[in-house]
Amino acid sequence: MIIEVAMNKFLTILLFFVGYFNNAQVLNNVILDYNNVKTILNDEGGFFYNASAGISGYEIPKGSGLNTIYAGSYWIGAKDAFGNLHVSGTTYSTGGSGSAFHSGPLAESIAYGSTNYSNLYQNALWKVSSAEIQNHIANYQNTGYTMPNAILTWPGNGDVNLGVASQLAPFIDMNNNGIYEPAMGDYPDIRGDQAVYIIMNDESFNPDGNQLGIELHAMFYQFVSSNYLNNATFLNTKVYNRSNMNYTDYRQALFMDFDIGNYADDYIGCNAPNNVLFGYNGDDTDEPANGQAGYGNNPPCQGVVALSHQLENAGYFTNTQYNLDTTLWLMMNSQWSDSTDWINPVTNSATNFMYSGNPNDSNAWHEQSNNNPAGDRRGLLTIAEPTLPAGGSICADFAFIYDRSGSRLTNVQNVINIAEMLQNAYDISSGFPCQSQNNVSFQELTDGIAFELYPNPSNGTFNIDINQNESFDLEVKNALGSVVFKESVNGKTASIKLNQANGIYFVSVKTANGSSLKKLIIQK
Repeated sequence: MIIEVAMNKFLTILLFFVGYFNNAQVLNNVILDYNNVKTILNDEGGFFYNASAGISGYEIPKGSGLNTIYAGSYWIGAKDAFGNLHVSGTTYSTGGSGSAFHSGPLAESIAYGSTNYSNLYQNALWKVSSAEIQNHIANYQNTGYTMPNAILTWPGNGDVNLGVASQLAPFIDMNNNGIYEPAMGDYPDIRGDQAVYIIMNDESFNPDGNQLGIELHAMFYQFVSSNYLNNATFLNTKVYNRSNMNYTDYRQALFMDFDIGNYADDYIGCNAPNNVLFGYNGDDTDEPANGQAGYGNNPPCQGVVALSHQLENAGYFTNTQYNLDTTLWLMMNSQWSDSTDWINPVTNSATNFMYSGNPNDSNAWHEQSNNNPAGDRRGLLTIAEPTLPAGGSICADFAFIYDRSGSRLTNVQNVINIAEMLQNAYDISSGFPCQSQNNVSFQELTDGIAFELYPNPSNGTFNIDINQNESFDLEVKNALGSVVFKESVNGKTASIKLNQANGIYFVSVKTANGSSLKKLIIQK
């Protein structure tokens, strides 16, 4: 069952202004644009959404005026000990009653309207770069050093006099006294080359009685690199249960409204083995429409991958009126608003993953094989945990990944390959927040085995040198993800001859100490 209800995106602008002028809660924004992505973030439960203009907020390449994501938001739900459902989530975060989450940490109810709380947390976004942190480490004791405001005001500790938790954002504690003291050399514990840290809660503004009493911490971060990471944005979320309730059947979803340039000609799909939801163009040319720029020929694919959890589900819908708590909960449990299951028409059975076939395979289940008309696409991906006890927390890592290095469908396969590559890096690295609280370098994050691949482009014959004396496993996949070559190499070098057609291939190297993957182009 697919609900096809059209929506004029420009109505969102009207909804924003109606909500804005009738609510005191302010929607604060900050731009993250350290690599090839420029995106807007807010502290009212949404991301990648330029609410003030009602337009897309995830621009890639940066400065191009082209966008792949219109908006995203958080959905969280669980059941209490009596079986009652608690859900916090909306689709398009506009601040005030238009959002399920609001700026700042949970506090005593009386504190939310206080000047002290407003001064500390009304604008609950902190943006800081690794360069600023390194400069702080080198100069915090020097006369004349001006500390960046984000380092100065970093919410390492909460104001307990307001009922806020004593520990909030992660930091490096130089004297191990548990107090964030940047003047003593302490500094924010971020990931990437630049990060934005956001603290939100689900009950400080117009609570509906169905909230969970949770605090949501989100860290978005980017790397500058010469590979796919330069087109990626990472997200870490930590959900703290500040209530006195023990929850079961925990669900956490990211709502995504993909707009690949022109929003009116898109498709959506997922790849369950690699935990990725993706949006792509419905045909080979993305034309401009309704004032939105198009990518033109060979439009990109944009994906979001769950790194810390296996996906519970990944789904698709076109109706935007999914703001009822029960409906959000049903969607996070692979059901429609009438409680019927999502159905895979190929197997005629219930499914947790809609359009889960690879669009490069004409026999698989995807939007093209289903003969769907292209259009505006929204979806979600959900992770699950059995419990979220009172005082407990749940950590999750995600990455927003992109490719436009080939044809439209090649780009889809490349995003799937990038998701697999990132998962390999995640599994062997200590460089993600859910795995470690220790600051790490970019090299540790990618922790990819450094190897040389040459010549590239190649006529099919190429060399591998892993620059260290240990055996390794070599694997080559084509653009469809099929393995075309596999070999175990006893030594640091190998010379390979592939009898394959011209195109893009992916070369994976794995050792006992890690793995890495590079793109190979064959041109004969």
